[in-house]
Amino acid sequence: MSMSGAVIQLPAAIHALDLFGTAVFALTGALRALTKKLDLMGAVVLAIVTAMGGGMMRDALIGRHPPAAFADQTYLLIAIIVGILAFFWGRHLHEQENWLITFDAIGLGVFTLVGATVADQAGLGPVGVIFIAMLTSTGGGALRAMLVAEIPFILKKEIYASASLFGALAYLGLTQLALPDTLVVWGVILITTGTRLLAWRLNLSLPSAEA
Repeated sequence: MSMSGAVIQLPAAIHALDLFGTAVFALTGALRALTKKLDLMGAVVLAIVTAMGGGMMRDALIGRHPPAAFADQTYLLIAIIVGILAFFWGRHLHEQENWLITFDAIGLGVFTLVGATVADQAGLGPVGVIFIAMLTSTGGGALRAMLVAEIPFILKKEIYASASLFGALAYLGLTQLALPDTLVVWGVILITTGTRLLAWRLNLSLPSAEA
């Protein structure tokens, strides 16, 4: 299911998941603001950057103009509203870091699927689909980390970008088998999110430069 040109119309279900992923990543941005003791404005800024950063980098690379986040103001409104609500909700949470990682894993799975779908519909080949899927799912989190002077998950030894890679490969495999769209959607999300959460719970990681 590919098409040429920069005008991409996502299926309704994928568009809905894109908005859901925006909300989830906005939530993680606000939670990170809380763990760093930032104010409400800081929470909203981190929510917007986390929710929209990966998608905007993706759209810039594939020539999708204007980017989806600018063409549809719903993305920005969701990021702002969720950022504000999450700021006040998160202040009452214990173990904010655990909540952040859990929601971040969900967003990782959703945006891996969305990124792969956008790349596929833009006519990219397998390597392009994988790269765009990983950029969409990890870009916002990387920007979030840099704004608060952290090393992004993608550069740590944690299973993070690898989980997105597995999800993107699953997308290619499942679509090649011509399985129903529902199975492709949930297969990619569950493989990506499940891999990330399982690796986190079991403290699994990639080899690092540590002695």
